[in-house]
Amino acid sequence: MLAVHRDGECWHCTGRTGLSAACPSCSAPQPVGDADLFAVLGLPRRLTVGRDDLERRYLDASRAVHPDRHQTADARMRELSLTASAAVNRAYRTLRDPVERGRYWLELHDEPLARDNNCVPPALAELVFETQEALEELRGAPKDPALRRSVEGIHTSLDERLQGLAHDLEEHYTAWDAADATTPSVLADLKRRLSEIAYLGTLADDVDETLGV
Repeated sequence: MLAVHRDGECWHCTGRTGLSAACPSCSAPQPVGDADLFAVLGLPRRLTVGRDDLERRYLDASRAVHPDRHQTADARMRELSLTASAAVNRAYRTLRDPVERGRYWLELHDEPLARDNNCVPPALAELVFETQEALEELRGAPKDPALRRSVEGIHTSLDERLQGLAHDLEEHYTAWDAADATTPSVLADLKRRLSEIAYLGTLADDVDETLGV
């Protein structure tokens, strides 16, 4: 299980740092090597993340730890600003995307998506077979307009399905948080849904490659 950043003492002014990447008292960047990405932005550890709150916290943290702000400071301050800035950017990129957030949630709870997960999800087996068959036909006759239109239709359908699954996933986050998003049953359901999204994403990439997108 990944480590969790704890409320501690600022290395620079000995003030309380809370869960932020920068000290609220002296603005010194803090060591974030043991911090999870929620802690880096001072967010509660929940699957549900408010977009406006995330944006505000990201901008505040980014300004506080940006290397340009600390370029005339001592060596330790400059080094910490680089690592903290990288952590803030990674936290923002991960947590703003419901799919990436869900994958990270599994990692936090020692259930990475790739573990014991190398089979096509049963719900997608027929779609995967039909799509691969259509791609093979198009690869054999790449200039056939009817085959190309058919695969383009599959491409549109996959995109719409992926968007729908991502939206549905985020709606589940609220209910899971209200219960307990750390239970084995929730983690298993999350993993199943993310597996479907991952396989559909791979399938969409195959379609893109075949179409030359």
